Amino acid sequence: MNPLNQFTPGPWRLGLQPGPIIYGPLGEQIAGLRGSSLGYEETVANARLIAAAPDLLLALERLVHPMADDEDLSYARDCIANARGK
Repeated sequence: MNPLNQFTPGPWRLGLQPGPIIYGPLGEQIAGLRGSSLGYEETVANARLIAAAPDLLLALERLVHPMADDEDLSYARDCIANARGK
């Protein structure tokens, strides 16, 4: 398997101390946004989006279903491919 397609499984959670940090299911640090040149509120909003990534990916994967609308299905498949780096 391509290592670029692997990621730490969710759920991920957001911690705000000592700065916006995303933690994995075992408490391991996934990403940190400390020292961002953005304002605090925008940095926290970005961190929330990053922390939601595994759940968002799962939601898109569930949308890829035979009963989905063609336009929705195409959009979901593109999002999944982008999330997986393909």
